[in-house]
Amino acid sequence: MTITITAFERSPDGGKGLARDTRVRWALEEVGAPYEVRLVSFAAMKEPAHLALHPFGQIPTYEEGDLVLFETGAIVFRIAERHAGLLPDDANARARAITWMFAALNTVEPPILELAPNCLRATSPGVTSVCR
Repeated sequence: MTITITAFERSPDGGKGLARDTRVRWALEEVGAPYEVRLVSFAAMKEPAHLALHPFGQIPTYEEGDLVLFETGAIVFRIAERHAGLLPDDANARARAITWMFAALNTVEPPILELAPNCLRATSPGVTSVCR
């Protein structure tokens, strides 16, 4: 069954990896799952076709057969549940890993994303440094 995810046609961070589809791509690459990417423009994200996939008009979305998911954490969790290697087998270790996954999305990431547009700058093609 083909997995299709959506991503920005033109990334607002200039491809620095802050767009949320990066997390989904990383998980799919880690488990070796083939997938396709459907690029969407900012205008297309607000159109009914995309809103049917993501009610908040954002990216990423994840389509696998009849299943459609949105929200990065839910998508990565789905991938981790279906493929060995992303979550521990031991129940307690698995619960701790899931706790850290939620912490990363809800506690750790928000202040980083808030600072990122102001603190990251491209110094040369493909190189990013922290502003002082």
